[in-house]
Order: sequence, then structure tokens, then C-alpha cells
Amino acid sequence: MSRPAADDLVFKALADSRRREILDLLNASARTTGELCDHFQDLDRCTVMQHIGVLEKAGLVIALREGRQRWNYLNVMPIKEIHD
Repeated sequence: MSRPAADDLVFKALADSRRREILDLLNASARTTGELCDHFQDLDRCTVMQHIGVLEKAGLVIALREGRQRWNYLNVMPIKEIHD
């Protein structure tokens, strides 16, 4: 993927306030998908998963499976690359 296309994905991911809130939560600590879903009482699980998917596609979230749980971690490198 070209650098401009990757940058577009990052900006698209950051455009939504709920996705920025997910990143803020992950900045504090890694969280399971269930914990993220519990935080957003006004959204259903499918919607939260779609937001996480957009963040993953942009490279801002790294998800790792551990048994039945899916842990989500913040990856700041795409933002740092834009900054640099």
C-alpha cells in the first residue's frame, strides 16, 4: 500500500469520535474486545467491532487472541509516521 493511501486510512479512522475514544481507552491500557463493548453502552457489539476493524485496517490497533479473548493494543506508529 502506498504511503498516501495508508495515511488516508489513518485519517479516516481518526475522523470518528468513538474511534478516537477507543484509542484513548487503549492508550491507558490494553483491553479485551468485551471490555471495549461494555464501555460503549449505546452501541451494540457489532458496531464496536466495526469501529475496531477500521482502526485495525489503519494499523492503529493490533489485536491478539489469547484463548477465547481478543486483546486490543494501541499502535502509535502510523500516527508517528505521518508526524515525521
